[in-house]
Order: sequence, then C-alpha cells, then structure tokens
Amino acid sequence: MTGPRKGSRGRGPKKNTAQGRGGVTRDSSRPVRERAASTEAARPQAKRGPERPGGEGSPRAGGKSGGSKSGGSQSGGRSGPFRGGFTRAGARPGTKKPLPELKRVQLSAPAPDTVFVDRDGEGQTFPDSNLKRVAAQILSAKRKAWRYRPFSFPLFTDRGHEQSFHFDFYVYDAEDSVIRLILVVPFESREVWDRVGRFKRQYPMYPYELWTPEKLFYLSGPRGRLEF
Repeated sequence: MTGPRKGSRGRGPKKNTAQGRGGVTRDSSRPVRERAASTEAARPQAKRGPERPGGEGSPRAGGKSGGSKSGGSQSGGRSGPFRGGFTRAGARPGTKKPLPELKRVQLSAPAPDTVFVDRDGEGQTFPDSNLKRVAAQILSAKRKAWRYRPFSFPLFTDRGHEQSFHFDFYVYDAEDSVIRLILVVPFESREVWDRVGRFKRQYPMYPYELWTPEKLFYLSGPRGRLEF
C-alpha cells in the first residue's frame, strides 16, 4: 500500500520548475505569441491606415514601383513600357528602311534632235531621255569611244530563271575591249541594285557605273572627270 511520504502532509512531490524574478514560472506565464496577438487586437482601429490594394504599402512593392523616400526611381528602365516583350512604338518588324532622298539638280540637256556619233561612226539620238542625251554629250566631249546597247548580259535568278540585262553605254578602249559599262537611271532603287548586284556576282570582270542626275551634274561641271 502506497501513500504520501512521511512529512509531505498530503502534498505531491515538488516539481523542479525554473522560476524567474518575482516567482514567475513558465507554466504561469503566457506564450509570447499569445501576448503579441492580444496586444495587436487591443490597438485602436483608427491608427491603421486604409489598406492599399496590390500591396503598395510593402517596402518590396515600393522598391519595384520606384516610390522610395528619396523620390528617385530605383528600377530604372526595367519598369518602363518596354518590359515584358513590348516593342518600341514605330519599330515595325519586317518594314524596309526607305532610301534617302537626294537633292534634285537642274541639268541643261541638249535638244531632243541632237545627233551623237558612236564608236562605229553611226548617229544616235535620244529624244525621249534627257539623261541619256547628257550622258552621250559627256562621253563625246571626253572623247570616249562608246556604243549604245550593243548586247545584253544573261542573268540567272536564284530559282534558275534567265533574264536579259543590258547597260546603256558601253565604253571601249583602242583594242575594242569593254572597259566600262554605264547604266543611266533617274534614281537609285532596290530593284536596280538587285540586278546590278546579281550582275556583279556573275560577271565580276566588267567594271560598271551608275549615272544618276547628281552624277551627271558633277561630270558636266568644270570639275567633272571620268575615272577611265
């Protein structure tokens, strides 16, 4: 038969419980979380500001939107409208950049019925083209032996089709060899450069020139000089 030990006066055994100041023990004090929750609930609701949607009041959200105390933007260009795959306004994919516009010049072309003598001694007239009359006048004044479209060059496209391409003036040397091919154009276009580039790849042995109104204006002036 067991019972209380002698001298205990009916009390249970003492517990080895650590005590703080004033005799406060761990069992008699409330946990810290419960006290924090009760303190938060005891605060008046008037001190709380209105809740901001989207987490604007948090320091992390403020750092992203640039709302710092110094008033400067911390995110830089990352928070702009170009973030997330957006392209700049005006930058359209697939559009070709237009060629720069050249300054128009005034050419003094010979009369439409002017006759120009080529290398073979035959007379050539260009009543429908002021630019060709100016080009023939320059070649004749520089005493160059030329012919007008004596033959064409076959060009092969990327798909294997054949196209005929010819220049306007063919300049010859004393041995009757072509030393320069001249193409007279009113302006430089992508179609012209496409054909000229294909000709250059297939016939790299022939030097050529493009004579635009600006080129003709320079060659017909006092400082104009041919490089051949």
